[in-house]
Amino acid sequence: MTSLEEAIKGLKEALNKPGVIIQTPDYVYAIYELGPGRWRQISVTFADKEVDISDVDLRRAILYLIEEVSKSLPNYHGKWRVILSEAELSELEEKLKG
Repeated sequence: MTSLEEAIKGLKEALNKPGVIIQTPDYVYAIYELGPGRWRQISVTFADKEVDISDVDLRRAILYLIEEVSKSLPNYHGKWRVILSEAELSELEEKLKG
């Protein structure tokens, strides 16, 4: 299992790279570019602090993002947000550590 510290480090990296960080009431999900054709996917659930980090190629990154948007986020209609700033990421980090 990947550590929470690795996930937080990855979320900070994601804020400054092409990609997206999405926070729902139950989990945070991020996918961002590591380099040409290489992407990193991170998810952390708030309840049990379960962390999943995987590196994927561009094709799989697009498929994962489509899956997140089309299957998961409709369950959180009006209850999710995209993390866009350092301040929002700091709030999220406190929630993850708390």
